[in-house]
Amino acid sequence: MVLRLALAAAALLALGVPRGGGARALEWYTAWVSTAYTEPGSNRTLRSSAESGRYGDSSPKESAQGLVGIPRGAGPRHMEGCAQDLDYEVPLPAATRQPPDGELPPWIALVARGGCTFKDKVTNAARKRAAAVVIYNEARFGNSTVSMSHLGTGNTVVIMVGYPKGMEILEPVRRGIPVKMSIGVGTRHVQEYISGQSVVFVAIAFITMMIISLAWLIFYYIQRFLYTGSQFGNQGHRKETKKAISQLQLHTVKCGDKGLDVDAENCAVCIENYKPKDIVRILPCKHIFHRTCIDPCLLDHRTCPMCKLDVIKALGFWGEPEDALEVAIPESLSGSVSVGSLSIALQEDDRNETSDLSASSTNESVLQCNSLKDDAGETTALLEMDGNSSSRHEEHPSNGNSH
Repeated sequence: MVLRLALAAAALLALGVPRGGGARALEWYTAWVSTAYTEPGSNRTLRSSAESGRYGDSSPKESAQGLVGIPRGAGPRHMEGCAQDLDYEVPLPAATRQPPDGELPPWIALVARGGCTFKDKVTNAARKRAAAVVIYNEARFGNSTVSMSHLGTGNTVVIMVGYPKGMEILEPVRRGIPVKMSIGVGTRHVQEYISGQSVVFVAIAFITMMIISLAWLIFYYIQRFLYTGSQFGNQGHRKETKKAISQLQLHTVKCGDKGLDVDAENCAVCIENYKPKDIVRILPCKHIFHRTCIDPCLLDHRTCPMCKLDVIKALGFWGEPEDALEVAIPESLSGSVSVGSLSIALQEDDRNETSDLSASSTNESVLQCNSLKDDAGETTALLEMDGNSSSRHEEHPSNGNSH
């Protein structure tokens, strides 16, 4: 579950990143900054090249080159280049003559960060026809650079360098030494952060997903609790049902059983003929089935498969005595019954206490009792198949007469 939530959050995070202007920048480029100047005393040329700059967001990613110029003035506020009428000082090589009309060769403005917006700095330098603008960061930020927003500055190339790099370029220019600078496109970087709107979207989606998951877990455990409770109730009912089924009469089939054609009759559940030594169970409705067949059926459904009699209620379980279904033994079966030449005495047991049909019995119960009378001749012999028991019932009258 936790893994699924993590994967879903990652997918939402990926989808939540805006493809347009939702974030400040989707990508940024570094800039190669190369400088070269000659020391007046030693005539030694010092060169430096490093990927130390960063292009502005609205700057064209193009190369630029020219002499470095700085705002004219001694104060630190002048280096910020925020004044609209500001002039720039561009040291020229000794062999280069000053143009008569005052037009300078291609040059690059070097200004400090702060005091005004990036757009104002670039606009003021572009007004003086600077080919590019290099903004060096404040001293507290060291070598770090930031993304600069300066919409509306046209095709002016704008980059930012760290404070040490800015001081390295500014120092010879202040001494009046001409410094040649070249700016080249560096490495492309994918934006490493997303906008606040995307963060809010992902957070809301994640919280919503967590709430849905929590609701699902609560629903699942409630259903499981209810199912467990019903299982306990069913187990209690099954115990009562097993107890009731165990009180039903059992009989072992024999070859000489009267009223039961072993070769012709079969169990209505498994549709197999009865065989000698098969153990059958006799229901209150006098229907006979294999014990192994009828016991599972009664445990699940409680009713006779043939007449739909509720066997459990017929035995007096799960109901008030007046609500229990009473099963009557037909009068034609009471006392002594003659089937062919066989006289069988029916024993009275505890289950024959419910021998009379109540006046409130339903039409279905009456029909069941009528079917009992029709089948009595076929099933009576199975109630008392024990030969010894039968013989004892016939011997008692004779013994009385002998005395």
